[in-house]
Parts: sequence; C-alpha cells; structure tokens
Amino acid sequence: HSRVKVFAEAQRRSVVDVEVDIPGGKAGQSVSPCKAAGCYAPGGRYPLPSSVIMTVVTARAAGCPYVVLASPRPAPITLAAAHVAGADIVLCAGGAQAIGSMAY
Repeated sequence: HSRVKVFAEAQRRSVVDVEVDIPGGKAGQSVSPCKAAGCYAPGGRYPLPSSVIMTVVTARAAGCPYVVLASPRPAPITLAAAHVAGADIVLCAGGAQAIGSMAY
C-alpha cells in the first residue's frame, strides 16, 4: 500500500498544468481530479487484492474525493484491501452491471 501510494503521489506531481503561446492564441492542459473514480477488482476463485490497492490508492493520490470499488462476490481479502486502500464503498457486482452502476 505505502509503496503504491508513494509512487502514485510522485507520478501525480509530475503531471502539471502547461500553457504555451502559439500563433493565434494559446494551447495547454489543466490537470484536475475527477469527482469520483470507479475501480474494478475481479472476483472468483483467485481474488486479486493487488488490483484493489493499485487502483483505489492511485485514484486517491490523483485527488478523487469519492472512490467506488466494484467486485463480484468479493473475498474477505478483497474487502480488507478496499478498507486499507481507502475505498468509500464496495459494490458487490461484476461485469457490465458493475460498470454501468459506476457510470451512473
């Protein structure tokens, strides 16, 4: 968890706002976090808590104030990883249903 967080925070600091004068105006980018992030962790026979850590921690480091984790039949290790990573809610759904729910 801490190694992923340190790297994600360093990566976020490396992406900065940029503005360049070009003929006829300006071009640039402005970096800001989304209001919410949807993360997905596969369920099934072999749970992947690493997917939870790598997506939820990265979303938090990016500055997303609300993070949802979707996982069909989440195993106890998946729920523990969601807690440690800082997910706000765990949606017990998978596939298109999970993605559609998070998009709404």
